[in-house]
Amino acid sequence: MNRPALELPGDDVGAVIENPFNGVLCWLIAPGAAAAWDMNALPSIQVWGATAYIEVPSVDSRRGPGVRWRVPPRDRHLTDPAPLFAALKITASAALGPRQGAIQ
Repeated sequence: MNRPALELPGDDVGAVIENPFNGVLCWLIAPGAAAAWDMNALPSIQVWGATAYIEVPSVDSRRGPGVRWRVPPRDRHLTDPAPLFAALKITASAALGPRQGAIQ
């Protein structure tokens, strides 16, 4: 599910952290930017808030082993939340199929 979610936002994607041990990707978005997201449309996605702790790799960590930058920090670190939500919704639907009661 990761590749389309990384590619669909295009130039709107900021830095993305990857944990290769569990396959988790972490997009960095502004605090509160996901508050209006319909999480029913993203059944396999978790939004972590300001109180969550994530491991942040050094700026030059782009290969394993360990946590690394899947999309390295550039001039824009944060991902635009609207294209990210759309990309996650598309990739979750493609990977898991349509869900009963989900907003289409």
